[in-house]
Amino acid sequence: MRAIVFALPCVAIGLLVALRNRVVVTVAPTEHGDVVEIARHTRRWRMVGLLIGAVAALVLLDAGQRLDALGRVSALAPAALGASVLIGTIAGELTARPAVGIRRTATVETRTVKAVLPKVLSTVLAVASALLVAALAIGAAWGSADDMGRPGRIFTQTCTVLDPDLGPVLTSSGRGPWPGSFYAVPLAAALLVLAALVTVALRVIVSRPRPGVDSHDLDTMLRRWSVGNVLTAATVTVLATLGPVALFIASALSGGTCPLGVGESVVLWAAWVIAPLATGGAFSMLAWLALTPSIRVDDLPRPLTGDAAPLGAPVR
Repeated sequence: MRAIVFALPCVAIGLLVALRNRVVVTVAPTEHGDVVEIARHTRRWRMVGLLIGAVAALVLLDAGQRLDALGRVSALAPAALGASVLIGTIAGELTARPAVGIRRTATVETRTVKAVLPKVLSTVLAVASALLVAALAIGAAWGSADDMGRPGRIFTQTCTVLDPDLGPVLTSSGRGPWPGSFYAVPLAAALLVLAALVTVALRVIVSRPRPGVDSHDLDTMLRRWSVGNVLTAATVTVLATLGPVALFIASALSGGTCPLGVGESVVLWAAWVIAPLATGGAFSMLAWLALTPSIRVDDLPRPLTGDAAPLGAPVR
């Protein structure tokens, strides 16, 4: 319930920002027909992937509560969402083809992913991925087995405390859940699959055939949008995974009987900062996926015979 209460304002903020900054390119009815159709086709596939991914994520969250109280199934919900969006993007790009006419022209060019890669979004994804890898590495390194022998499920500390009656006493405490190897291994496998899907999606976007020389610039913009959507889906997955991982680290490091070391204190402070930022960022960017840039056809009214016609408007 707390997650829902926290998520709703983040989604609302994300929607408002996306609506305010949404890019809509307007073309005339007779201009860039192939690019318009490709844009609509790929958007439909991406939205189908988003809807299926949302359902899959909810199913995993529900299954995690019913079948796996330890949370390993629920932890894969963000990866399922991101993978579904990426698969939808790949399917849309592979099946989007320009209309085959009697005669087509093409430019000689070498298309690369770097040419259409959004620098800011790729930087955000790289930083978020590095933080997630660091968090999982810390979890695996500091984790201990619980009372059932499951590796990396608790964080343990051992120290000497002064008892008024007994004097110095060696004591230990364990707290969890801790994102150790018990959770890190399936999460790492899911993220490797996600990275492979991102790589395939980027290559498919770049390799899609050009619709025509006249639509070169608009088609390049469409590819840049598609690459941005791929990176956004991946960033949502990484942030939605990083948020709970950081929260578990912060919770387990807090409230122990033994004092924390310098490194543990730094990790505790960083985890409390990262957890809300990552979770809020994930929900906000999820809203952006539903309001991606688009191409709109402006159905201009037909002018009367003899009137000056706007560019692209047919004359009777």
